Amino acid sequence: MITEGEKIKTNILKLSHSVIISGLSIIYLYIPIAFIKNLIFFISGKYFYYDTKIILKCDKIDYPILYHHIVTILLLFGFYIDYYGDVLIYLYRLAEISNIPMYTTYHLRKTSSNMNIILCSNIIQTIVYGYLRIYCFTDFLIKNTAQIFSSPLILLFGIYLMGYVWFYTLCKQIYDERITIKYIIYEYYDNLIQN
Repeated sequence: MITEGEKIKTNILKLSHSVIISGLSIIYLYIPIAFIKNLIFFISGKYFYYDTKIILKCDKIDYPILYHHIVTILLLFGFYIDYYGDVLIYLYRLAEISNIPMYTTYHLRKTSSNMNIILCSNIIQTIVYGYLRIYCFTDFLIKNTAQIFSSPLILLFGIYLMGYVWFYTLCKQIYDERITIKYIIYEYYDNLIQN
């Protein structure tokens, strides 16, 4: 059984990975040198290997996340050997940037008692995730349908569909909090009027 403290530490590791890889992948898109490519591959490969081991040690295995990790490791290898490398690093950058608000929101939920900050973070997370994982990924898939569906990149489609499920979950969380959001907006508006 994983304790709350271990979950928070693991989340900080995930957040750190996303921040570092987002930065490296942005740099690599502008300066595609082997050193940065090696860093991305080895840091992410080690991270996904480590996280996969944690998943496999759990009493109840989360098979969609296990699929996500195995496919990501395979696609990272494709990037490393320059098999559709430009496509993979572009999409990987979008994915890792979209993870940053997710891990931040999780951390706030576990460590902060300020519901306004948590709610604001959740809204930002949903907007960023929706834009990057739904809008940008969909746009990319539409523009590159033949390339994606006629190659091993088809594995990305499973991860893409998982993104829709997670986006639905995020939207549902915001919908469930709509009364709190309405209250916060009215309270803020009332404070503005009184000043």
